Amino acid sequence: MRALAAADEQAVERLTLRLLHDAYCDLAAVLRGAQPQAAAAILGVMEQRVTDVLDRICRQGLEGPASVAIAVAVGERIGEIMDQAHGRDGQAALAA
Repeated sequence: MRALAAADEQAVERLTLRLLHDAYCDLAAVLRGAQPQAAAAILGVMEQRVTDVLDRICRQGLEGPASVAIAVAVGERIGEIMDQAHGRDGQAALAA
């Protein structure tokens, strides 16, 4: 496999995020439609895992000096995806 240029690596990251975003939203919609209580529990666990990882990145500085800024930016992006998947209004979720 050949090495990718920086722009190609960015495309890989962008497309990966888009596909995961779509898959998460689709999965959440199916779960909510079939088993709303199970969906709430499963999706809640997934959110908690993301929160735990981001917290650990901040506490341990796993991404270097910018760990907190990186974790916050990742949390904001993932939060938007999760809010959309759960049918929550992003503004209402920020206020909560």
